[in-house]
Amino acid sequence: MISEKPAHGPGHRTGTILAAFAEQSSMTAQGIARHTGIPVSAVYRHLQDLMRLGLVSQARTHGRYCAGSLTVQMAENYRREMLNGGTVRRRLTRLAADTDELAAFLIPSGQQVLCVEVAEGSRVIKCSFSPGLSQPLTFGASAQAILAHLPAERVTEVCEAHRLSREEAELLAVDLHRVRERGYAMSTGAVDEGVWGVSVPVFDRRGQVTGTVSTMAPEFRVRGNQRSLLTFTHAAAQDISRLEEFPS
Repeated sequence: MISEKPAHGPGHRTGTILAAFAEQSSMTAQGIARHTGIPVSAVYRHLQDLMRLGLVSQARTHGRYCAGSLTVQMAENYRREMLNGGTVRRRLTRLAADTDELAAFLIPSGQQVLCVEVAEGSRVIKCSFSPGLSQPLTFGASAQAILAHLPAERVTEVCEAHRLSREEAELLAVDLHRVRERGYAMSTGAVDEGVWGVSVPVFDRRGQVTGTVSTMAPEFRVRGNQRSLLTFTHAAAQDISRLEEFPS
């Protein structure tokens, strides 16, 4: 649930409602109220304004709402501005060609890790990562490659948001320390059963983590090949970090 603080004004509530649609494909007004803590009467008022702007639409199922058509344009503008005019995708395409596996670029988004770009290799893989989909910013190579380089208070917020127990948070801290030491994260089956992944963080010119480059493949295909996949992924992450126009 998104924490909604009454001290904030209407603008904060509007943003909180929009953020909810990044986590759910469609919701009822009552569901939005439960998810955000905003009174349902206020939710209806904000939904009317957001629908007039094209930021929210009525879903195919009666009584439910979803992201509006204007968000498609916003997403495309984001891709052009923040992904360096297609350079990130071209580098991912090269990575996918080098490995014959799925390459993805993911960023932190609230308490989630969000997939914003993907390039497919020549071999098919079924997994939960495609542009626009997100996963909790906790477990799995992509999440931990980012989380390991965020401030301690941010890590605490993520653990609390996902209701990790004390024991789970302590185990996660050990994993994140290992990721920082190695410079990459690796996991098998953390998000999708039987799927192996390696992720290398991407940094901006200030040295702050902005995302991660990940290579994903079925576990049976990577036996004895992990070092090579890591090398290719690491090179792609370094290239993207060097992009002159990358977030600064």
